[in-house]
Amino acid sequence: MTTAVMVSWAIAVVGEFDAAGRRIPENVVQLLPMVDVVLWAKEQPLPLQVDALQAQFGLSRATAYRWLAALQDVHDPAAAREKLPDDRAPFAGRPKEAQLLRGAGDRV
Repeated sequence: MTTAVMVSWAIAVVGEFDAAGRRIPENVVQLLPMVDVVLWAKEQPLPLQVDALQAQFGLSRATAYRWLAALQDVHDPAAAREKLPDDRAPFAGRPKEAQLLRGAGDRV
C-alpha cells in the first residue's frame, strides 16, 4: 500500500469519526497508520507547509512533499475515500468496457 493510499484511508477513518461526532481514542490513534498525521494536519493553518511536516515528523524534504500531496484531501474525506482501491469489487482495476462485456457469472 502506498503512502498516498494510507493517507487517504486515514483521512476517511478520521472523517467517519468526525461525521459521527466522536474522537478517535488516543490509545487507538497510535495503532492506526497515518491517523496521527491526519489529525495533526487538520489542526494546522492552511495551506499546510512542507517545513511544518518536516519539523513535526522528522521527514526529508522529498518525503514531506509526498505527504503534502497525499494530504490534499485532509478536509474532504469523501474525496479521500474515492481514491481508495476497492479490492472487494469484482472488476476492481478493470476498465469500464471490460465490466460491461462480462456477465455477472463470468470469472475475471
